[in-house]
Amino acid sequence: MSMEIHVLSNKELASVAAWQRAIDSEGFNLKLDPEVKLESVSGFLPAILHGKQSGFECFHDEVSELVETYAETPALDFRRHWKYALSFRWGSLAHEGVSVFMAATAYAVATDGIVFDPQEGRMLTLEECREIARKWEREEFAA
Repeated sequence: MSMEIHVLSNKELASVAAWQRAIDSEGFNLKLDPEVKLESVSGFLPAILHGKQSGFECFHDEVSELVETYAETPALDFRRHWKYALSFRWGSLAHEGVSVFMAATAYAVATDGIVFDPQEGRMLTLEECREIARKWEREEFAA
């Protein structure tokens, strides 16, 4: 089963290096592949999480398509018109989910965006995203 979340924003980060600075600012132990071109990312984005191989699927999606897809979700409010959607998808590997929540949280903070979780059918606060990332990180890397 595949899971996904989306960061909606009105600005984009210019590079993976800028995104990495945002991840580092959050204190997350995640390193994105610096060779990836953020403006054209479409598919698996390799990463290193706690020194181990990880990653996730990452796509630039159309905001209008997301809004249309989830228009029937009860009480869903996209809050305003957004220009950009960076979408994250992962499978059953827990470390990929940790990587996604770390990367998405940092991207949302850096772009003044919001995080939409279609599985929950709602927007997540940035604090909720941080908590999910930290909780899953503890569960995955507890010795």
